[in-house]
Amino acid sequence: MRIGTKIVLTLATLLCSLGTVGAQQREVALGVRGGYNVALGAYSAVSLEGNFGVADNVDVLGGVQWATYGRTAVELRPSYTHPTDWGALHLRTLMHYTSQDSSHTFAAGVGAGLSSRVMFCTLGYYYSTFGLGGEYIDEPVNFFYELGFNFLPDAEMFDLQLVFTNHELFELERQYQPTWIVRGEWAVNESLGVSLAVNYKSAGMFNMSSDFYQLNFKAGLCYRW
Repeated sequence: MRIGTKIVLTLATLLCSLGTVGAQQREVALGVRGGYNVALGAYSAVSLEGNFGVADNVDVLGGVQWATYGRTAVELRPSYTHPTDWGALHLRTLMHYTSQDSSHTFAAGVGAGLSSRVMFCTLGYYYSTFGLGGEYIDEPVNFFYELGFNFLPDAEMFDLQLVFTNHELFELERQYQPTWIVRGEWAVNESLGVSLAVNYKSAGMFNMSSDFYQLNFKAGLCYRW
């Protein structure tokens, strides 16, 4: 059995088992993405995601994504949150795997974050290994980061954010390849949510080229219980 298949099956088993624990918050989402990349052309992808509170202040976010150009991505993000009077401190871990044709990438990392009503940020380190045709290249020094703003902190049914990051779920870039994201969510009721996101990336290091590189849209349907 290929390593990618093993990881997908392991993740599916884990998500099913997490769904049976007596946790605080549980969430499952189905996402559909479509976009255009200068290297790939038009493409689409579908994802299955889950976010489960497995203990007090401990959550596990994870899922799997399949893309039309032959890429499979699997990711797990366990995290611990410590509430404070002025916000929340987060300890985050990252496990990421992608497979495309005969190549595959594995990355693992750890980071810390801070969130408040109006903004959130994360900074972390990850180690990655890239394999192609039996040859492997290690990249021991990489960083992931995120800076975001909540535009509707007091709204009960709506959420709107602007995010600058290099590590969206299923997408882990090098530190000099960030993406701009505008995303929103509408809480239809206590159990059902609808989300929409627009991702844009310019060419060049740190988006310093005006040339277009990638634009994609993601729509999702979320169920919470």
